[in-house]
Amino acid sequence: MPALNIDWGEVWKDQMLRHEDADMLGEAEDVWGTYENAKKFWESSRKDGKRIKKSLSEIEFNENSRVLDIGAGPGSLTIPLAEHVAHVTAVEPSDGMTKVLEENIADSGLDNITHIKKAWEDVDVGELYGPYDVIIASYSLHVPDMKQAIEKIQAVSNGNVYIYWFAGDTSWDVDYNKIWPILHNREYCPFPKCDIIYNILYNMGIYPNIETFELTHTSRYSSLDEAVRHYRFHYRISTPRQEQLLKKHLESILRKEGDELIMENRTTRVRMWWSNSI
Repeated sequence: MPALNIDWGEVWKDQMLRHEDADMLGEAEDVWGTYENAKKFWESSRKDGKRIKKSLSEIEFNENSRVLDIGAGPGSLTIPLAEHVAHVTAVEPSDGMTKVLEENIADSGLDNITHIKKAWEDVDVGELYGPYDVIIASYSLHVPDMKQAIEKIQAVSNGNVYIYWFAGDTSWDVDYNKIWPILHNREYCPFPKCDIIYNILYNMGIYPNIETFELTHTSRYSSLDEAVRHYRFHYRISTPRQEQLLKKHLESILRKEGDELIMENRTTRVRMWWSNSI
């Protein structure tokens, strides 16, 4: 079938539904809903700052720029950008990330940041007060309808758009594919990757620039129990049996370095960017 006859928006929705069906078991908790997990993510991003430094070096902005940061998390990009631009609107729905983000905004002393506590799919274009010179979605468009998400971005953009996402199976996809049937008695379905996003954009008449790069993210834990507490959300642990299986699994894959246990996630990632400047 010719690629142009494929509705890639529907392909995304189908793959995302199958991913969510495999991932969101029962009353699964929000991975970033806890303050502890969100704070650890912030501290880890500050210590291992390769991703943030790379992104900041690639985004074009100036002192007059109005920036929209979709899925801002704890403010890893929002805070440093706000120090150099006119205004940043940070869209972030998670309770834990929101608390850390608001702490970081207060600590920064900056008064040019607006926080919208909603998921991108729930944001109304009218409350964004666009247009924006710079729009960033850094590994944050885990949305049910990618075409709709991009249409909303286009509606408030008059400058550059940057989307960061993943290419191919991530290291955690490989790990989940092995352990998910043991934990949950079902197969794991990975979330859709950048090939689907590219084809959605192409069918919308948007032909983005693409850079592919490798990145390793390192997480550190003071004990196995701390690692289990952190990863129980990611692995959707809800029973004592599953927790024991997870503990045994983490013990086999975490690397010891001094007094710490190390998790290294190696991934192939992409930056897609295009300009809507008139």
